Amino acid sequence: MEQEPTPIIELLILTLFLGSITFVMGAVYQGYVLFINKNKILKSVIIIVLTRIITIISSFFIWSFWILPIDIMFLFVYLPALLPELIFSPIILKIFGNDLWKKGK
Repeated sequence: MEQEPTPIIELLILTLFLGSITFVMGAVYQGYVLFINKNKILKSVIIIVLTRIITIISSFFIWSFWILPIDIMFLFVYLPALLPELIFSPIILKIFGNDLWKKGK
């Protein structure tokens, strides 16, 4: 019996499931930075959603080409999602003019 191909939507749902905690941690970090920089709610939501879309797509491609001998999960952190989160979250925050090291008052 041959195996049928897996639909791309199911693979994306699996990526969302595995990286859900990582994506939420990234969104909380971005929300905190945007709150400290006193951005408007709509702008903050757009930045957070844009970053999640980019990181989800990137993590899917990193996972599909994963060749390292280690597992893709480290405790509850999905490593293919952690790499884009660490790269794209600060970059997109800087592109939209936010100070990453500003201290709250």
